[in-house]
Amino acid sequence: MTNIIQWNCRGLKINLLELTLLVQSFLPIAFCLQETHLKESDNVSLKGYNMYSTFSKVDERAAGGSSIFVKDNVIHSTVQLTTDLQAVAIRLSLDKTITLCSIYIPPNSIIDKAKLKNLTDQLPSPFILMGDFNAHNPLWGSKTHNAKGKIIEDFVSQEGLCIFNDGSNTYLHPGNGSYSSIDITICDPSLLLDYSWRVHDDLCGSDHFPIVLEHLFTSAQQRVPRWKLDKGGLVLV
Repeated sequence: MTNIIQWNCRGLKINLLELTLLVQSFLPIAFCLQETHLKESDNVSLKGYNMYSTFSKVDERAAGGSSIFVKDNVIHSTVQLTTDLQAVAIRLSLDKTITLCSIYIPPNSIIDKAKLKNLTDQLPSPFILMGDFNAHNPLWGSKTHNAKGKIIEDFVSQEGLCIFNDGSNTYLHPGNGSYSSIDITICDPSLLLDYSWRVHDDLCGSDHFPIVLEHLFTSAQQRVPRWKLDKGGLVLV
């Protein structure tokens, strides 16, 4: 399978079992996780996957952070990033070689287009940028705008990127029970038709729903056509 899961897990260690259950349900090739709440000294692993992480540089306690898990039998490499954003990226070979980047932008942080452009300029194309942006905009399903939402809308438009989101809610506020969409999946236009995007129906222990990117092309569709000689002539198989 070539599914990719995006999820703000709100603590990787406390929801590691839920991550294992997601593996059993979706057989993902990779996870892009946010708010992993890890320190560099933490020892966390998921059987069958390699893990790459970045950590919050603001607080000494375990908070924020982003991680990517990639199946250990998939050819991949890390992408070295120079940024103060909580972002981590890998390059992996599927039916085509793509870059995955997981990013977490805290609700009280300030972000500008220059930082986003600096990040995406470092991502080899084509790329998918997956994360919790804490950004509200009706463009991807929120009922309101905030400053981050406007910045990201302008950035996506100016850079000629695409958004997978279909307007579905991705976040359940634990205090007031309201729903919103603050988890965004941004991609290079060449990848938009390669995947379907949907929100899982179970929070899995977090207050964000996992998001599933499912590759649309089956192995049969990707198979190279071959011809064989039959009694009636050449036949495509």
